[in-house]
Amino acid sequence: MIFKLPLILLRLYITSFIIWIFQTTILPQTLTKLTNVSIKTQTFQHYYPYTSLVNTPKNSNSINTITNSNITYIIAHPDDEVMFFAPSIIELKKPKYNNQINLICFSKGNYIKSMDEIRQSELIQSSRILGIDQVSILDYQDGMNETWQLNDIVQSLHENLSPTNSGSDTNSNNKPSVLITFDDQGVSNHPNHISLFHGTKKYIQELRRKSENKNKTRIKTTTTTTINYIDIDSSSSTKFYVLKSLNFFEKYSFTILGNIEILFNFISLLIKKFINININVSFFSNQIIKSKFDNNNNNLQLQNLNDIRFYSDLNMLSLSYAAMAYGHFSQMVWFRYAWLLLSRYLTYNHLIEQ
Repeated sequence: MIFKLPLILLRLYITSFIIWIFQTTILPQTLTKLTNVSIKTQTFQHYYPYTSLVNTPKNSNSINTITNSNITYIIAHPDDEVMFFAPSIIELKKPKYNNQINLICFSKGNYIKSMDEIRQSELIQSSRILGIDQVSILDYQDGMNETWQLNDIVQSLHENLSPTNSGSDTNSNNKPSVLITFDDQGVSNHPNHISLFHGTKKYIQELRRKSENKNKTRIKTTTTTTINYIDIDSSSSTKFYVLKSLNFFEKYSFTILGNIEILFNFISLLIKKFINININVSFFSNQIIKSKFDNNNNNLQLQNLNDIRFYSDLNMLSLSYAAMAYGHFSQMVWFRYAWLLLSRYLTYNHLIEQ
């Protein structure tokens, strides 16, 4: 029995992958080509119709709610953008959403000093493959024993997210701003990842506190001045999402858990055509709660969070493989290949709004 176990696991892996290809790629793309008006009439506008697997449990239409936005991913090391965030980056960059995707990488991957320039050039190459528009690379020290100072992170975000330094075009500066980084577990409890969560959270808190103070001042003066431009660095409309860390089994389940969730999402959509009911199956709690500190009354409040789940298809997974295996070639040691074959982060992202 012990000797048969590897063969059983291999069969399970292959079977799950085939089912995943059918559910995420063959079925949706076939249905789109059979039903989409643009494809049937061959009258295309600005882009060819893409299929998307995005689940927003609080939104009955199960569609992506991050659109027409200036999105900045905040990562710690070159290759984080692929290993952890690829499904959401590729999805949010699709033309139908009209998003600008930026990236701030806080280190050069300088755990090995002589790799500095190589890691930076590889990050640029990977970003091109993923469709990232702007990349900023900072010079924080990479390392498992390095805990970055929150005030330094906040200062770096102020410097790199202002319109004059962001490198974005004028139109993107007028879009709502969205920041995305790791959660408080940092995917693997990596101290650099966790530092970015706390630093970005503090940055957002400062923005919101500053916005609240400005609103109070405007109410008192009751001026009729029209505000034509809102700096990214002081906008209260900035949204903040974190990537939900997965436990060990979920992290290395590749397509197995995703198949179950996607199947029930399809069933839910079919049932809703006849009955107004939403079936949502996930290996995370559907009702996600956050604590919010009220600066005015010093009270701790509980609020429901918006969350979005992104599922890759075969096309998106292929792009992720290219960005990692070709873009970050220097990092392709044996356990990276195991990551490409087993990691659920390459086929699934769960973003939670803070």
